[in-house]
Amino acid sequence: MSSTKDIILNCARDQFLSDGYKGLSMRRIAAKADISATAIYRHFSNKEELFHCVLEKGFNTYTRYLTPALDASTAKERFRKTLAYTLAFVLEHPRYFELIFVRSDTKDQLVHHDELRTRSKMSFDFYTARIRECMDEGYLKQDDPSELSVLLLATFTGFFSLYTSGVLPRSQGEIEALFWRTTERILTGIAA
Repeated sequence: MSSTKDIILNCARDQFLSDGYKGLSMRRIAAKADISATAIYRHFSNKEELFHCVLEKGFNTYTRYLTPALDASTAKERFRKTLAYTLAFVLEHPRYFELIFVRSDTKDQLVHHDELRTRSKMSFDFYTARIRECMDEGYLKQDDPSELSVLLLATFTGFFSLYTSGVLPRSQGEIEALFWRTTERILTGIAA
């Protein structure tokens, strides 16, 4: 069962995705969460703190998905698990994917929060480290790991944006198969 705070965070996330930061209303969030307008202030002092916590929950959730990839024994396995866990994150938390990767007004708000801006860069750094390891291990061609990370993240963000917008198949089996087929095409071009 979700806590009141989690319900509020989910309602705030959904309202932000539909109305943007300027459209966030503590009253409307409270109404959606089925609590009184004053009760929301027991958990969050203002709209900015609430939105900060929404972003933090999104980044924390994504980090929890990625970090188990580090348990794999080879660079290739860590890289492929990173891709698999990213896919799982998007399938299980499409709204958080949209919040932290797609919405431009999320980036506008990050300007005011150094610690969140650092967290937002984590996925790029995580991908870049896995790519660098794969180059060192000989799985991927030698190249600029940061530029390759940009290429892969841009490709995957585009792919997942097509999925969350409803353009791609919606069944889990179909989207997983399509993701791995397109990923293998990319990997063929960058494999050593």
